[in-house]
Amino acid sequence: MKNEKLIIFITFFIILVFAFTNGRNIFLGDFIGREHEGYFVLNKYGDVYVAGAAKHFGSLHILSDVARDIEITKNGYYILEKYGKIFTLGDAEYYGEAELDGNAVDLEISDKGYYILDSEGRIHDYGFVEYYGEGSGNGYVDLELVDKGYYLLKDNGEIEEFGDILPIDKVNVKGKAVDLELNGDDYYIMEDSGRVVINGIAPSYKDLGNAAIDLEVLKNGNGYYVLDWHGNVYSYDAAVGFYSPEYSEEPIYYDMEIYLLWYGNLFILIW
Repeated sequence: MKNEKLIIFITFFIILVFAFTNGRNIFLGDFIGREHEGYFVLNKYGDVYVAGAAKHFGSLHILSDVARDIEITKNGYYILEKYGKIFTLGDAEYYGEAELDGNAVDLEISDKGYYILDSEGRIHDYGFVEYYGEGSGNGYVDLELVDKGYYLLKDNGEIEEFGDILPIDKVNVKGKAVDLELNGDDYYIMEDSGRVVINGIAPSYKDLGNAAIDLEVLKNGNGYYVLDWHGNVYSYDAAVGFYSPEYSEEPIYYDMEIYLLWYGNLFILIW
């Protein structure tokens, strides 16, 4: 009995060492220090591809070009299509949807509901989220939600802020701005060429020929991923370690979301 208890204690200690160091995670099979364990990728037909430990909760298999954005929850995800319709899979909770003229561009979720942004800057809010205002005109491509407000990105690099938040200066982009990501006090803007401007400075990058479609930044500035139209996932100091979805000559991919390591660590600690 004493030996069994000793073995259990040693085993649990080893698991804790692997969970809280850069050692190898024997359950999830990859390096803990990356702060993530996989990613989800969405194509225009609503098909969802998963890599690493990301769990698949279903795909839409739509026969036309309508899916635009995927947002993940703890055990599921939302999919936005360009007409404003919302699909919920897994534990994602439905609050409502918009009726748009094919110009929905982004979905952002919170624990109280979600927002839909269209290309004319209009904000469509559902659930119990707070409305802070909206843009006007054309060329809006991304919504970034923060505490007490949100930012809207236009394809010319202009950023509009709504709510009780600090402004971000317009970035002089060389191509078309397609994505805005915030990481603490840092901001990242990606152009369709794959060029990423970080706090106004553009480090070296791989020219993707105007095929870049989504940017995902890891916590604490530990690198980022770039997804292109064809399904290629490029790693910048992020140690990919995962397979990209099936490559397509046709530009069909639209969005990528990171699966956070927190879920994996929670599993280990509960076990």
